[in-house]
This record gives sequence, structure tokens and C-alpha cells, in this order.
Amino acid sequence: MPKDLGFGWDIEEIKSNLQPVEDYNRSGYKPLGRIKNIYVYGNNEVLKIEGSLAKYYNKNNVEIFDWRLIKPAINLLSYELGLPLENGKISRIDVGTNIGLNFNVPDYFTELTFLEYYQRINRYQTTLRFENNSHKINFLLYDKLRDFSIKGKLIKDVDLRFFTDAENLMRVELQIQERVAQIMKVKDLRVSDLFSQHFCKLLMKKWLDMYQNIHKEAILIYPITLKGNSDFEKFIKRYMVQILGWQILDYIMKKAVKQGSLTASDKSKKLKQFRLAMLDNSSFKFQEHTLELNHKIKVMYVEALKQIFKLK
Repeated sequence: MPKDLGFGWDIEEIKSNLQPVEDYNRSGYKPLGRIKNIYVYGNNEVLKIEGSLAKYYNKNNVEIFDWRLIKPAINLLSYELGLPLENGKISRIDVGTNIGLNFNVPDYFTELTFLEYYQRINRYQTTLRFENNSHKINFLLYDKLRDFSIKGKLIKDVDLRFFTDAENLMRVELQIQERVAQIMKVKDLRVSDLFSQHFCKLLMKKWLDMYQNIHKEAILIYPITLKGNSDFEKFIKRYMVQILGWQILDYIMKKAVKQGSLTASDKSKKLKQFRLAMLDNSSFKFQEHTLELNHKIKVMYVEALKQIFKLK
């Protein structure tokens, strides 16, 4: 709103800078217009601007969109809209990277089994989602080349080799769809924070933590490196989780609490032990797919930090 942002606008002047939207078919309010893939909604009191900066600036979101390109992209969009967007508030943010893999993207999904407080959704063969409906946070892993080819049907004669030489490209993306400042634990989040090393590091750390907190399924064989009672207990707990599944395990414990065999506190402690066992991978081997994905996620995180370090 103007009083929050320190500047105002004339809605008719804004509309004069936009391309009309004739084929809008999403639910909700029809936009005032668009600039390329960036849609503008609102009136003289409230403006909402949404779209992918990578698509706007690079014309695609398959090739790398460097962190250092965010500021020139915002500056260009500000110029085209006639608005100082740096002062705007961020109400949603998506951050992700495309990773070239050795195998077909869906082959990696079966070993990514559980994320606490999130619903695992594998409704579509080429997309795996972890959704937290209460906080509107999603973590997605999907086949980017298939996604691009479907959404880019109107783009004629697109040769994806111009953007990437990967035959299998996985998009790993964190979506925070509301209350971004609260979730990222910052006081007043503005577009200008996207140029800040501190905030960009926080965002990438959140992205990495979400992936690392997903429980990965270990090979169900007795590990050669497993030693001692503690390792054996972890192995048994992992085996139970993977054979029964979290829902059945939780159901069994709820029944035990209901009949008085366990207290609610004991149930909570037991579930915590199972979660810690699933997260401790020191004595367990993963399938080749997970080992590769774990490594490449960490490599992309380091590459992102290198870009962020160069932000001025």
C-alpha cells in the first residue's frame, strides 16, 4: 500500500505500461496487464506483482540465473513499470536450482520417503512434492525438461541444448507462499533484501535444510560398517520405519497410549528416537541415486554461496 511503501502511483498510468491479457484462465482476479511473464494486479491502494524473474530476464528458467542478476532484473522491471520496486514488500518467494543427473528424474523419488510435518505427494510421475498446508511451504523435486516442454508448447522450435547439455534435469525448489518474513525470521522483508548477502544466505540455508531433513531410504541389508548396540538399535528402528511406514507406526503408538501402555510423553520420545535414527546415516549405505543427489545438492549450495559472496 502507498503509505507502507513511501510512494504512490496512478493506476491508469501503470496500465498504460502493460500489455493487455486476453487469454487469462487462472482462478482469482484478472490482472491489469503484464510485461512478458510478469503479471500486475490491483488498484490505487494495493498493487501485486508476480512472476518468475528468471523467465522475465533470461526468457527461460532452465539455464542458470545467477544471484547477481536479481538486481539488474529488478531495476529493468522497475523502469518498465515506472515503480521503485526495491521498496516493495515480499509476500511470496520461490528459490531453486536445476541439477543435471545421471538417471531419469523420477528414479530418485522412491528413496526420498518422509519429511516431518509435511505431506508427501507423488500424484504425478515426474513430480515429488512435500506440502505443509498450515504454513503454505512446499518443497518440490521435478523433471524440469518435461515441465519446460509442456509449458513451452507455444514456443516454436526451442532447442533445449542451447540452455543445458543435461539429458536429465531435476528442479529442486523451495516455495514460501505466505508470511515470508515470519518464516525467514526477519523483521521487515523488502525486495531490496534480495540484494543482501545476509538474506540470500538465510534463504539458501533454508533450501538446503529442507532437503537434508527429508529422510532417505537406506538399503535394507545389514551394513558392513555397523558396529555396537547403538548402531544395531538404529538399524532396527530404520527397518521398522521402512517396513511399516510412519503412519502405521504412529497409529500403533496412539493405540498404545489410548489403552494406557504408553504415556503421551513416552510416545513423543519414541517417535523422536525413530526420527533421529532415520536422520543418522553414518553406518548406512544409500542407493546410487541418493548418493549422487546428496552430493550434487551440496555442490549447488556451495556454488550459490560463491555467487552470493560476490554480491555488492
